[in-house]
Amino acid sequence: MSLLTRRKTSTLVIILSAGLILSACNFPGMGATPDLFATSAAQTVSARLTQPAGPGTDGTTPPEPPQIATTEAPPTEEPPTPTVTLTPTITQTTIPCDRVAFVTDVTIPDGEELQPNESFTKTWRLKNDGSCTWTSSYALIFDSGDSMGGPASKQLTSGTVAPGANIDISVNLTAPSSPGTYKGYWKLRNGSGVNFGIGTGGTNPFWVEIEVAPNTTTKSIPFVSGESGQVTKSGLVLGNVIAGDNVVDNVSQAFLSFNINGIPADAVVTKVVIDLSDFSVDGTPFSVLGSLFIFKDDYGGLDPSDFVGSTPASGRLISWSSTSSLGNPVSDQDMLNVLQTKVGSSRFKLRLQFNKQTDNDHGGDYITWGTPTIEVTYYVP
Repeated sequence: MSLLTRRKTSTLVIILSAGLILSACNFPGMGATPDLFATSAAQTVSARLTQPAGPGTDGTTPPEPPQIATTEAPPTEEPPTPTVTLTPTITQTTIPCDRVAFVTDVTIPDGEELQPNESFTKTWRLKNDGSCTWTSSYALIFDSGDSMGGPASKQLTSGTVAPGANIDISVNLTAPSSPGTYKGYWKLRNGSGVNFGIGTGGTNPFWVEIEVAPNTTTKSIPFVSGESGQVTKSGLVLGNVIAGDNVVDNVSQAFLSFNINGIPADAVVTKVVIDLSDFSVDGTPFSVLGSLFIFKDDYGGLDPSDFVGSTPASGRLISWSSTSSLGNPVSDQDMLNVLQTKVGSSRFKLRLQFNKQTDNDHGGDYITWGTPTIEVTYYVP
């Protein structure tokens, strides 16, 4: 069979097949199935007819489908945490019926200095810090401490003092006879005999505090020239008060005697000042002999036996290292303590001695005093 004849035969078979299929659609009893089949076939043919040719059909690559832009939803923010405000609970405070508040010292502030046996009036300014009115039945009372001659109690007011009001209350007192610090405590008493004071609970006292200064006497006492002088290592006793090294290398030690008969035997010494500023200098004693010391001494009649050899004397009280320091009067507690032990006797004696005995240069290096004095302050209890 020729090629043309075979093509015609194939075409005729296809046409006949299509005709049979179309005829079958109208056969009775087929129902909806042929329609469904026909519809599906038609859709398949339509899809194939509209589908773009892929590679190998026309040699081209189909375009990429368009990209659809998407917008991301914004992040969801956490809702703020609500602030909880707590309403404070108000606590009612009960104010005591009777309570005092100290306002100020109208007179005699704490630490006021008074003379022994001096009379004074103490005045406080107080505030009624309670809830009850003070009346004439209320009183100022002594609580404890130093009464200073004050009354056991005193009427607070002849009128009334309302809550929140102030009142000045005074009491007459007397300073004790002996020096020192004194403190007296006071409170108030209501008409029922109940004591009360300052502070939150109304239980603390208020007070008066004073310093009693001694009624002192000061005496300037010069040295006793007939009982003072110098002793050298050669045993010479001279009238001048000299300490240092003389031209023949005879070290001199000075001795001072003070008449304290005028100080009462029961006196209390509060201050002692020694004044050695009346002096003259030969050579340079502080440069070659060191410091000048003063010692307590209990010598009787001054004689050569009072000279101290190479070992310094005992009982050192004060030292000077220059002529400028020697020119200033000195108040010394150690000297006061020694003098206090001598009160009631007739004499107070001292020794002056340099740290070094001699410099062996055969030159004069010494100090001579004119009128050494002591100034004593004391009181009699």
